[in-house]
Amino acid sequence: MACSFAVRRTAPDTPLKGWIAGLLGVLLATIGIDSIHGYQRFTFGVRELTGGINTIPVILGAFAVPHIIRAMMRPTAAGKPPKVTRLLPQWCLLKGNILNAIRSGLLGVGVGSIPGVGEEIAAWLSYDTAKRLSKEPDAFGNGSMEGLVAAESANNACIGGALIPLLTLGIPGSPPAMMLLGALSLNNVIAGPNLVGDMPHFIPQMAAILLWASLVMLVLGFLLSRVSIHILRIPTAFLMPMVALFSVIGAYAISNSLWDVGFMLGFGVVAYFLEEQGYPVAPLVIGLILGPMAEANLRRALIDSGGSLMPFVTRPLALAFVLLTVGSLALQYWMSRKKREQVTAFHAL
Repeated sequence: MACSFAVRRTAPDTPLKGWIAGLLGVLLATIGIDSIHGYQRFTFGVRELTGGINTIPVILGAFAVPHIIRAMMRPTAAGKPPKVTRLLPQWCLLKGNILNAIRSGLLGVGVGSIPGVGEEIAAWLSYDTAKRLSKEPDAFGNGSMEGLVAAESANNACIGGALIPLLTLGIPGSPPAMMLLGALSLNNVIAGPNLVGDMPHFIPQMAAILLWASLVMLVLGFLLSRVSIHILRIPTAFLMPMVALFSVIGAYAISNSLWDVGFMLGFGVVAYFLEEQGYPVAPLVIGLILGPMAEANLRRALIDSGGSLMPFVTRPLALAFVLLTVGSLALQYWMSRKKREQVTAFHAL
C-alpha cells in the first residue's frame, strides 16, 4: 500500500515507471543474507553486501546527489533573501489548513504505528493526499502552503506514532526507535505489553516529553528563521560543495566505511539518470526500505500455510489490504487514462 501511494505521488502521469522503480527497489532489498534460511544472495563475493544495502547512503544518493548535479550544471549567483516581515503565519492560512493538518497528523500517526515505514513515507503519503484533495493541485511543488502543512504535520506526527509499537510491543520500527529502546533498557525500562502494569506513569510522561519537545522546536524555529534565510545569500557554486561534503560525512558516519560513500555517489549518479528519463526515485527508496519486511512476512505466511495463497482472501484483514491495493492500481490506471484523454483533447483543439 505504501509503495502504491508513493507511485501515485511521484509518477501521476506515468504510473508504470513508478511501479518499475518500486520493483527495482524491492529487488535491491533482496541483496544480503536471507532472513529465513541465512544464506547470501546476490552479494557476488563482496563482503560489504552481506549485510544488505544500507538505506542512509541510498537516501542521500537518491535525493542529494541528483540535486547537486543539476545545481552545478546550472549554477546561480547569490540572491537577495526576502525580508522577513512577520514570523507568525496569517490567521487565514491557519484557518484554511486546520482540516489539512488534522488529517495529515492522523495519517502520520497511522503510518508511524507500522514498524519499519518511517517519517519519509508518512510525509509523501500525506503530501499526495493533500494534493489530490486540494482545489489548487498545480500549486504543489511551487511553494504551496497546503503541501508544506501536510508534509510537516505527518512527519512530526509519525514520531509519536512510532512509539506505539515500541512501547506496547517492544518492536522498534526505525533506527531512532532502536536507539530509544536501548536507552530505555539502560534505565531498566522494559518496553512491551507489561510496561503499563509495571510503570503506569511512564507512557503519560512520554506524551508530556513529546509535547515539550514540540514547543521547544516551535521556539527554536522562530528564533532561527531570520538567521537561516540568509543561506540564500550563498551562491550555488559554494553551497552545493558544502551539501556534498555533509552528504559524504553522513554516509561515512553510518558504519565508518568508505564503501557507503562510494555507494552513495554511484547510486546518486544512477538516480540522476533515472529521473532524467522520467523514473521517480521515491518508490525505489520505499521499495528498498519495505522490501525486507514484506519478503520476510510473506515467506513466513507461506510457510505456515504450506505454500497456499488462500489466507490472503480468507482472512478479513488480508483481504481488505488486497482490495485496497487492487483499488489503488485501478485508480491509478483510470487517472492516467483520463489524463491522456485530456492531453489528446487539448492538442486536438
